[in-house]
Amino acid sequence: MSMHIPVRTDVLIRRSAVIASAIAALAVLGAVPAHAASTGATTATATATPAGICGSGYTQIDSHAFRNSTTELARVHLLYNASTKSNCVVTLHSSSTSGYALPTGAWLDVDGDGKGQTKDQGTYSSYAGPVRLAAGSRCVKWGGMIEAGVGTYTYTSPWEHCG
Repeated sequence: MSMHIPVRTDVLIRRSAVIASAIAALAVLGAVPAHAASTGATTATATATPAGICGSGYTQIDSHAFRNSTTELARVHLLYNASTKSNCVVTLHSSSTSGYALPTGAWLDVDGDGKGQTKDQGTYSSYAGPVRLAAGSRCVKWGGMIEAGVGTYTYTSPWEHCG
């Protein structure tokens, strides 16, 4: 005996509309980066760059992408300023997560400086960091994280970029 169960397409369409509305509302609410809201800045997330976040004189020397199977969620960047001999780490949301307040972190450790790991970790809609430390001729261990969807994506480098 077979039974036919009717599918209520009106309910499915309504649920899709509610989900789409919720996503749009979240995007509007998270459109101003958390850092901008706390500092009064109005720079759009789309224009934020690792070098712009770290400041004058910093150039990127390494990065690591956080991806689910098909989409880049964020990227942690390591930058260096040759004149100050300082490193800077920023975890920048990608276009797929920008505007959504998500647990995000950036950290940096300089070998032998006695300070241990310095980090910025919180709920941000655009980026975590900048985390800056003077490194001189010492090795650094750097990394970051983002929690998106059902996963937490984390990266910590080995001791590297020495001197």
